[in-house]
Amino acid sequence: MANIVVTLGPSSMEPGVADRLMRAGADAFRFPASKVPAEELARQAVEIAAIAEKLERPQDLLLDLPGAKSRFTNDIEFLLADIPQIRVDFAPTPSAERAAVPRLGLSGNDISDLLEPGDVLLVGDGEDALRVDKIHGDHCLTTPLTGGMLGRRRGVVLRGKVPRATALTDSDAAALRMVPSTVFSAVILSFVESASIVEQARALMRESGRDDLPAVVAKVETRAGAEAVADIARTADAILLGRGDLLLEAGEVDFYALSRDVIKAAADLSCPVIVGTQLFDSLSKSWLPHRSELAYVSQLWEGGVDGLMLANETTAGLHPVRTVEMLSTLRSRYAPSPDGKPMFAARRP
Repeated sequence: MANIVVTLGPSSMEPGVADRLMRAGADAFRFPASKVPAEELARQAVEIAAIAEKLERPQDLLLDLPGAKSRFTNDIEFLLADIPQIRVDFAPTPSAERAAVPRLGLSGNDISDLLEPGDVLLVGDGEDALRVDKIHGDHCLTTPLTGGMLGRRRGVVLRGKVPRATALTDSDAAALRMVPSTVFSAVILSFVESASIVEQARALMRESGRDDLPAVVAKVETRAGAEAVADIARTADAILLGRGDLLLEAGEVDFYALSRDVIKAAADLSCPVIVGTQLFDSLSKSWLPHRSELAYVSQLWEGGVDGLMLANETTAGLHPVRTVEMLSTLRSRYAPSPDGKPMFAARRP
């Protein structure tokens, strides 16, 4: 099994693109619930399932629950360049992107007690950063250290002081009770650090009274999760190595060793493992991928991973179909079993 997982977003939701992605080699679609309600994603999943049925190309449909990660509240993206200061509220207040001093609220984990002047807030997968200058009772003032485009509701990590993650929020629990009545074949849990979170998720889904529950994919993206991956892999139906947040928490030096250990532990227990994201991020804008990306992706296929997951390449990238075509070509060349069969049982509402 060597699956290509596509994250659904603006680029892949253009008319006719989902059809082309499947023809290019996509085997699964990921529906992130960090910015769109799970109920709306369930409707989108029905549309994707209908396209797959028409093409006779079965697809895994994966609902990705966000957990309690800290996120900015802005619904409008804006350029950080030439902005001298940004106010960050310690509560999910509405953002004011066009104010003289732009203001951003924070949802999810409360990091206010951990902040000190000089700390760095890493945004997204680390592409942007804000330095904390002054701390007040309910907010802090920051200076952008980068000049990139701050996207909608991007995740925020306080470098070196990450609060312990809470995997199941109230909205996660509500989605888990709802998901058995949908076409989703699996649900992805974020920031899993123990097998008990997987068991809690299954218990919530069993409240539906259905026996044919979606599979549970545990996203391992913290040091604590990586250290507990063996126990998690014995309980979950699959492991998703979330490299973005793992890098932000673990740091540049330990990142590779922890990633390697997660993949090996899952493989040793015959638990399917999916690796994401930023595998071909250069293809979001460029025609050719970076050489380091080509080498790493080919090595992952050759090592027998069960799936590779694209994110920005298919949500906002300029070449989503071409990216999947290239990933599929590399799979044919390097994967031991390039069959691309669905990982999980298909479901009907």
